[in-house]
Amino acid sequence: MVKGRPLGSKNKSKLDHTTQTRLRPSTRSHGTDLDPRDSGRATHSGEGDSLESPSGASSTLTQLVAGLSDSELDSRMASNAEPASWRDAFDAFKTSLCKELEKGLETLEKDLGAAIEQLDVRVSSVETKQEEHSNGLRRAAAEINIFRSEVAFCREEVNRLERQPRRCNFRVVGLAGKSPEEDCASLVRSQILSKFPSITNAVEIEKCYREGRGQPNKPAHIVVRVASHEHKVDIMKQRRNALKDCPFFIVDDLTERDLAEKRRWASQAKSLWDSGVKLRFYSGRWRGSLGEIYYFGPNP
Repeated sequence: MVKGRPLGSKNKSKLDHTTQTRLRPSTRSHGTDLDPRDSGRATHSGEGDSLESPSGASSTLTQLVAGLSDSELDSRMASNAEPASWRDAFDAFKTSLCKELEKGLETLEKDLGAAIEQLDVRVSSVETKQEEHSNGLRRAAAEINIFRSEVAFCREEVNRLERQPRRCNFRVVGLAGKSPEEDCASLVRSQILSKFPSITNAVEIEKCYREGRGQPNKPAHIVVRVASHEHKVDIMKQRRNALKDCPFFIVDDLTERDLAEKRRWASQAKSLWDSGVKLRFYSGRWRGSLGEIYYFGPNP
């Protein structure tokens, strides 16, 4: 033991650990040798050229450690300490990974925010265009409704204009002719007006002709125009009784639009007639006894 401070228990335990670390037995097959890590530390003594033995190296190391302070010894041992445990390595890896994830999340948030802003701009643009499109559709719908009302008004006016020249007309249905060159006016007077004795001589026929070619069992209609609308009304009022035993009958000369309207409610009008409600069709509508329009469906 060299002179110096006493080797305490703390330094002794450190010495034992250092000695075991530096003087590990060799695994060579030739016997016990120095640790290969300490082969470079072998020195020649001052008195001779022989290599120190392991026991001499341990004695020298003990002397060196005894002369070091606690802080110096701790520093030396820390430099030669074994690598950190797997928990420390995992904690370090986890910390590094968390930092990388935080950076990635920050970048993702920035990119996502920019993308959302761009999407918001595009959505606003689409909404603006859609609103303009909707406004255009509403304007178009309003214009279409105006056009429809105008077309309906024009159709009604055209129908009214077509109705005017037919105001004094009536049609004879089912009256067959005797020859292709027949005189329709004479045939109507002899076969039709003769059934109305109160007005037979007063009625003046302005125009009388057959419309269409007809069929063998279905003669073409005879269109008759009288000079007075009052005479036409009298004929239409008396026709049921005057012609009840004849194979032919008289109907009003209607426009296509009025004829479609009459046929639309004909079955309902017949049912009402049989039940006692008397309806007549004129001026394009089914009407009651006082001339009021009769509505079969909801009142428009």
